Amino acid sequence: MRNFKAIIFIILFLGTASTMPAYSNDIYITQSGAGLNLDVIQDGINNVIGSSSAAVSLIGTSMNYSVTQIGATNVLTSDVEGASASIDMDITGDSNDVVLKCDATGNYSCDNWNVDIDINDSGSATGDSSNIDIDVGTIANSDDSDVTLQILGDSTTANIDIDGASSPVSVTSTGSTNNFQINVDGNGDSAGHAVTIVHTGSGATYDVVQSGAYDSIINLTVNTSTGAAADVDISQAQ
Repeated sequence: MRNFKAIIFIILFLGTASTMPAYSNDIYITQSGAGLNLDVIQDGINNVIGSSSAAVSLIGTSMNYSVTQIGATNVLTSDVEGASASIDMDITGDSNDVVLKCDATGNYSCDNWNVDIDINDSGSATGDSSNIDIDVGTIANSDDSDVTLQILGDSTTANIDIDGASSPVSVTSTGSTNNFQINVDGNGDSAGHAVTIVHTGSGATYDVVQSGAYDSIINLTVNTSTGAAADVDISQAQ
């Protein structure tokens, strides 16, 4: 595999005038090589970065992948293969679909990932009814990775599946009727295999499954000062 370094900036702004609606910006990217820096900004509605049939494909080591989507009904689907990836996704708007996967094949692993996904982190609008699927280490384990998910909005469904050792998961949710499925399979480090959940709102459901050697640790905070309520189901196995 040749060593290839690319810096790509893609900025799309539509609908700057009130009489011009913004619709359907489509981006499809296939990149192979180390040292990628990729920044994507989409402002509008019905924006697409990859799809279920043609996901963004990034292969290589030491990649930085940053996405900002502003608007409703956006699609973000990415397959990333390679160690030491830094992934930052910031999405403001309703009814968004986010899929992020890492499959370790060939010469590349999914180790040392750092993933940060914010849904409506700015708080300027609603971030409701989004679907999020994060699947890291599908074929081979992803070790020493860190996944952080922050949700501000209602009726969001999130599935986080991590296969690998020493890979902490952190979820912060503010809103109602949000549903989370968290599955972490792999050995923890000496401090344990940690899942951290901070919940503020009502009607949320958390289903957490942890398995692997060493201690499994769950840090759960429910903010009851705002009338918060959550159903939490925890399964731990060695």
